[in-house]
Amino acid sequence: MKKIICLFIALTALLLIPGCVFALRDDGAAPDIASVAGLTDERQTDIWVEGESLGDIRIGARGALQVIYIDEAMAKAMRSDVTVPLPVFDMAQFYGSEAARGKKLFIAHVETYKPWDFDYTNVFIGDYHLKKGDILSPSMTNPFGPLASKTEGYFAFAVPSSVLKEGKEIQIGYGDYSETWKALK
Repeated sequence: MKKIICLFIALTALLLIPGCVFALRDDGAAPDIASVAGLTDERQTDIWVEGESLGDIRIGARGALQVIYIDEAMAKAMRSDVTVPLPVFDMAQFYGSEAARGKKLFIAHVETYKPWDFDYTNVFIGDYHLKKGDILSPSMTNPFGPLASKTEGYFAFAVPSSVLKEGKEIQIGYGDYSETWKALK
């Protein structure tokens, strides 16, 4: 009987240890989801392509482009938050990589409502238009070219650091559509 009790205690301990290690990953604290949301609020801008605004809604838009700036704080928060969508988590890993060194990293989320021939060279940060060499994510996952309605996709890109001036407002957009975003200090 004592052997069975000892075996039960040993098995219980073996099952609990991995769960405790997972809960205490990274810096030993559970992720602060509120801070991830707060970081996103000041680092994201939403651009609607086509359509008209009617109060808080947009009617007739071809699609939307959400652009998120990834700095060290955002990259760390995303790495420790299990609720971050997997494509965003994967692309946040470009922060600190050789390809992004000396540049500013962004992740773009493209969402279509009507068919859209998405051309990344129409995306701009300030006066800088994206080029092929700026795209960091794998080509097979990028939502470029003709996209059907109700399509979603993500891509990561890096722009020269000189494009962002700390604390200054810049335009981020696609083609003729843009929004003002204030670069972080």
